[in-house]
Amino acid sequence: MKTNTITPNQITLFLIIYFLSTFIGFFTVQLINNAQYDSLLVICISGLVGCIYAFLCVKLANRRPEEFIVHYGKEIFPNWIHLFLMGFIFFFCLHACSTLLKEYANFLIQVYLPETPEWAIGTVFGIVIAITARLGIVTLFRAAQGLFYIILLALLINGIFLGKELNFDRWIAFVTNHTFPGILKGSYFTTPFIGELGLFVFIFPFFTKKNKILKSFVWGIIFACLLILTHIAQLLLLFGPNLVSHLTFPMLEMVRFIRIANFIENLDPLLIAIWSTMIYLKISFFFYLSAFILAQIFRLKDHRPLTFSLAAITVVTSVRLSENAADLNFFMETTWPTYAYFAESIPILYLLMDTLRRFWKKKAIKKAES
Repeated sequence: MKTNTITPNQITLFLIIYFLSTFIGFFTVQLINNAQYDSLLVICISGLVGCIYAFLCVKLANRRPEEFIVHYGKEIFPNWIHLFLMGFIFFFCLHACSTLLKEYANFLIQVYLPETPEWAIGTVFGIVIAITARLGIVTLFRAAQGLFYIILLALLINGIFLGKELNFDRWIAFVTNHTFPGILKGSYFTTPFIGELGLFVFIFPFFTKKNKILKSFVWGIIFACLLILTHIAQLLLLFGPNLVSHLTFPMLEMVRFIRIANFIENLDPLLIAIWSTMIYLKISFFFYLSAFILAQIFRLKDHRPLTFSLAAITVVTSVRLSENAADLNFFMETTWPTYAYFAESIPILYLLMDTLRRFWKKKAIKKAES
């Protein structure tokens, strides 16, 4: 298997798109509903925790930089525990893929395709992500590298033409309106999104220049948080926290405020198309990880034979995941953070156990020598 093909620059750009896609699309409402004007502070706290988490994950991966954790994990934990933990990660990735697909299908049905069956949207998208997964992980990172500059241009256009619509009198609320329960609830909800960085441990051998990976992770988190902060600040200055909390897709409502000329009423089709590509990359990443991990658990040489079968499971799971968007939002706000914390703590468990095993081994050697 060819490895060492993803550069640090590609990692940084992919992380920016990865974090930005779901924050601006789906989860801004829950964050602002919990944290109000503290949302900016919550993003900073989550970014700081994410940097610490990135350090721990890179520390684990650098101990065996050319090996996949699914292979060497049985040297750290007993084999049956290792298989259980890897199986849980596989389920987490596949479930996250189905959840994001459900969110995106709900968006399309409510906004653009009200008469389209959900299974039709899921089937088309499932075929696309299955084909993408067969092309390999390097394809995703290269696509993100090319897409990043288009996204940056789109965000710049959005910021420039929204400037005159913003109510800058609300700025003082970012300084004066602080509540500890809001910061706590917002941070608990938001941090797991940054914690998904731990999933990159499973593809670490594909990275080149491993001594620069931590720096790439940190810069990716910093730039992503800056862009998310800009987006949330624009929403709060434009609508205020109370109105945003009652909007289904505040990103779409914000984009529709842009009117460049009489012949261009708004730019939402163009900007939504760009955002949809970002979502596609994140869903494909989760799907690739689930197929790749499952192939390694069963000791298959290639993950590609599993892609279409897993895509069918993903589509069916997505359609049956919840009865409506309200149920899904309730799950994401109340249950998903705890569920994600458990999954994302697994690499830290491996690091802790590996450190203890090394300590016990050194202690045994010193005792034998004495």
